[in-house]
Amino acid sequence: MQRAFDLTSAALFLAANPKAEPFIKAVRKFQSTISVSTDLAEVKKSVEELQTMREDLGDRWHIARALLTHAVVVYCRASHTKAVERYDVGVIGAYSPEQREAHKLIVNLWDKVLAHFGPGKGWHEERVLYLEQDHGDAITAIHHRVNSDSMVFDILENLLETAIPYVKAKEVDRANEIDAELTKAPELFKVIDLTPFNVDEFYKGVPGGIENFWGPMAFMAQRTVKKTTRN
Repeated sequence: MQRAFDLTSAALFLAANPKAEPFIKAVRKFQSTISVSTDLAEVKKSVEELQTMREDLGDRWHIARALLTHAVVVYCRASHTKAVERYDVGVIGAYSPEQREAHKLIVNLWDKVLAHFGPGKGWHEERVLYLEQDHGDAITAIHHRVNSDSMVFDILENLLETAIPYVKAKEVDRANEIDAELTKAPELFKVIDLTPFNVDEFYKGVPGGIENFWGPMAFMAQRTVKKTTRN
């Protein structure tokens, strides 16, 4: 028999029980790590696409701008910004001193240019002009906005080479923490049994979602701890 149980829901159900706090924290830490890992994987996809476009943008400048914005914003969400819904995974702790400085450059680009409007050392150039012309004077404005910068996605590529393996290792550590809590408190399974996970409902309308859920080659296989505490 194949069954799945929703540990996120079980943790919410146990929120009022102080004895369950270590288990709840372990679940949240694992979920946070998976969330950050997913963000970094999405950044990697955008950076890889930007690298293929770097030699010849052609008329795809708007795509490059969108990919760069996505890569920088999601990278900062995963590595810099704080959120109530997930714990800090500590990505920056894996960086060398040089990478930490590079990380600051990306965060500054996010903060001063992309998330909040600012010139950002030439990324946005705007001027209000007064024109004197034969057919009449006018007040107007011009702008120049950089679509992408190959240095930025080179920096991101380097940071991801360190960040992704670091967070992947954390996934296993955090899953083992849940496993350890279940070993110490097997009575938790009484609650877990009450929170089955409905695969069909969760992946309703998602192509391949239900079919790819189970089995050793399933989408979650690399995030699965290959042992169980339950006999």
